[in-house]
Amino acid sequence: MTLYHDRIALTITHNMHIRSTISSLVLLAACITPAIADTPANWPHWRGPNDNGSNEAGTYVDKFDPTTNVIWKAAMPGRGCSTPIIFDKRIYITAPIKNEDALLAFDWDGKPLWQTPMGSETKGKHRNGSGSNPSPATDGKSLFVYFKSGHLAALSLDGKVLWKTNLVERYGQPTLY
Repeated sequence: MTLYHDRIALTITHNMHIRSTISSLVLLAACITPAIADTPANWPHWRGPNDNGSNEAGTYVDKFDPTTNVIWKAAMPGRGCSTPIIFDKRIYITAPIKNEDALLAFDWDGKPLWQTPMGSETKGKHRNGSGSNPSPATDGKSLFVYFKSGHLAALSLDGKVLWKTNLVERYGQPTLY
């Protein structure tokens, strides 16, 4: 996926389903990517810094072009990864790694910083989905993740698990009713 703004871009590629989520990531790009790569705005959770899915007014690109303004690309280890969050020039995203739920971190230049596995993955029902679809969130001190498998955890900003539990094991399978 390519997240881009006038002068910068963040590209994250998935194995086989890049087209299925491009539109949502382009929308996210308009929200999270600032005009200058050296001063990224924090986007600490899925709905953004003001819980409204939007960012300050600005000049944003209106057409997706994967060949324009791409700064870096990173292959993702599995399908159905979450929407990334940004905090303090770091990008965090959940993804399955070898059938395990995991949280990944990249620096602002696209260099992988760390990957922290959380436990066995529960696969998603959709052919392009996974149990890693929920986005991480941060309060600026810790990172918080939840997965379809029931894994719920808090991690330090450097990927160390602070606490972890499994809600499915404790309370049973979730239902929509």
